[in-house]
Amino acid sequence: MTVSLDQGQRPVEKLLAHHYGDGCIYLPKSMNSGVLQDAKRQGFVSEEGFLTRKGRNFLAGASS
Repeated sequence: MTVSLDQGQRPVEKLLAHHYGDGCIYLPKSMNSGVLQDAKRQGFVSEEGFLTRKGRNFLAGASS
């Protein structure tokens, strides 16, 4: 069984979809905080908890 990168990105993509209009990310109860930490480490979310430019670009690419 092989795992594609897209499957590995799904939790982060799901997390990024939970943002307010100002870009603030909120962690749904159904997700663990490790997903948020991974998103921060990968540069999709700032240390303050806001969607970064990289995160917005990722979402734009994922939705098309």
